[in-house]
Amino acid sequence: MMTIAGRYMRILILVVIAVGTGLPGSAIAAPKAPKPEMIKIADDLYFWFHYRGTNSAIWVTDEGVMVMETQRHPREAEKLVQRIRKITDKPIRWAFNTQAHGDHYMGNGYFKKIGATVVTQKEVARIMRQYWDKEKKRRLGYFKKRKLDPDEVTLESVLPDKTFDKEMVITMGGKKAVLMYPGESQDPGCSLVYFPHRKALVTGGCASVRSFSNTMFTSSIDNWINVVKQVRDMDVETYLPGHGPVGTKKDMQLMVDHLTDLQNGVKAAIAKGLSKKEAGKLTFMDKYHDWRGAGRAGRNIEFAYHLLTTGKSWFLDREK
Repeated sequence: MMTIAGRYMRILILVVIAVGTGLPGSAIAAPKAPKPEMIKIADDLYFWFHYRGTNSAIWVTDEGVMVMETQRHPREAEKLVQRIRKITDKPIRWAFNTQAHGDHYMGNGYFKKIGATVVTQKEVARIMRQYWDKEKKRRLGYFKKRKLDPDEVTLESVLPDKTFDKEMVITMGGKKAVLMYPGESQDPGCSLVYFPHRKALVTGGCASVRSFSNTMFTSSIDNWINVVKQVRDMDVETYLPGHGPVGTKKDMQLMVDHLTDLQNGVKAAIAKGLSKKEAGKLTFMDKYHDWRGAGRAGRNIEFAYHLLTTGKSWFLDREK
């Protein structure tokens, strides 16, 4: 099991190797993706880090366990639980989805099966219902590639048992986990989990760390930026994102800069009269070429272009 310090050293070495090649900026290869691993954040807090997939956070107490993000399929959820069992045999009492993206919630059925109560913000539950067919459809390729049965993932199995509006507190082992909704960011309902006793924050999709977040869901990049600023300014030392490595306040500022550069670059392209496709070929986001998911830069630009020219989310406001 890797510690935070050990993991950071490994990533730093990979980055130095990549930069040290002497290749020109846009040609520098991104660091090789590290292998998935369970990272111990504190005695009661763990981080399942999956660079190419979706991360999960695990809170362990004498009274039980809470898991944040249940992975993309019940079989993946089962494997996550097997990893948790190497840490504790306490019952998993709670499972939380920070947002209504299938890679964060389609494993809910397995957690329900083993007795966990699934909770989300109420807008997350609404989006799960309203866009179920559309969301599952975009996951079918992944299921097929990994030979996962899509029929195991049903709307009934993933819907939460409980929802909240602005805040919900879960108390176990004399400590608190504060579930909070800071306002719309990557999408409606995207929420956080704060552990005051550890000054740690699970950010889900609200604020990734050195990772290109999919922009096809948001209805306001300005709102998203404001939420990340809120997250940056909280009394937090450790950020546990849905995508990317463990982060710091510096990483939250980088996320603000990233979204600001994206929006300003798209606005400039629109002002020049460029089409969506033409804008998507621009290189103004190449400064983030070594971030996770940098290959989706062009698509993110096009999704942002659609938003800024129509006022609508590409995913949530389209019928197909």
